[in-house]
Amino acid sequence: MADVYQEQAQFFANVPLMQSGVVASVHLEDVDDKEFWNAMLQIQHPGHYYFITHSRSPKGFDTKGCEQCLKYRPYLSKRFFICIDSDMRYLMQEPGLDAGDYICQTYTYSWENHYCEASALQRRFEKVCPDKAATFDYQQFLTALSEVLYKPLLLLLFCLKNAKLDFSMRMFSACLSNQCKRTELADNGKLLIERIAKNFEPHLNSPFAQSVDLEVEKTYCQALGVNEQNAYLHVRGHNLFDLVSYIGDLLCRGTSISFRNDVLVYDLPSQNYWEIKKVASDIAGIV
Repeated sequence: MADVYQEQAQFFANVPLMQSGVVASVHLEDVDDKEFWNAMLQIQHPGHYYFITHSRSPKGFDTKGCEQCLKYRPYLSKRFFICIDSDMRYLMQEPGLDAGDYICQTYTYSWENHYCEASALQRRFEKVCPDKAATFDYQQFLTALSEVLYKPLLLLLFCLKNAKLDFSMRMFSACLSNQCKRTELADNGKLLIERIAKNFEPHLNSPFAQSVDLEVEKTYCQALGVNEQNAYLHVRGHNLFDLVSYIGDLLCRGTSISFRNDVLVYDLPSQNYWEIKKVASDIAGIV
């Protein structure tokens, strides 16, 4: 029986040979990923890329997502490579996910996290909405949020590494609210931070959590570049992105500004923090 992934990979790899000006074929998880990855590719190697946002499964269905991208692992090359969200794969140190394998990953949980990078987000906010930015500092908010998320992230990582069900991604996400009240945004979201911290308390204070040596996980994460200051970049991207966007919508209510389009995803994050530098390095290693 023919290998449907090998057949498709051969076609994708041939596109740059058949179509003048195409640098490479690039399989993404979804169409929403295109803006981020194209912007990063243009920085490293400007040109036209043939983006694939879904492909055929063995049963003939149009299929998307990270697992679909990874089906092509044996057939990747400079002419056909994949770009995926890291999810927890980076923190779990899943092997075979680097430029040498023709795979680019986000290093943050997903591409959404990059648009929430605190310093660049605050600069964009100040540029577009100086009066609103004077009342709310995203950098201070996300720094405080990151400190709250750090220990729960360590606990989650321990559970994932040891196949424990006591604290799951679902439980973690349930604690990180996607919405808030306007009154919670005073003092750079102090009340919102306190509410999120309180949501995590039952999990952190449980007998199970008390039995876990989080210092071991802390040392492990520090070796990977993850700490209290950047933990927010390594939690589920949809949760963080949705919360940051919701706050922006509240702050910009009554104006003509679309926070998501005019601030949040208007431009790429700065290129000066290690997670995005790693993305750039991987791309440069392939193209």
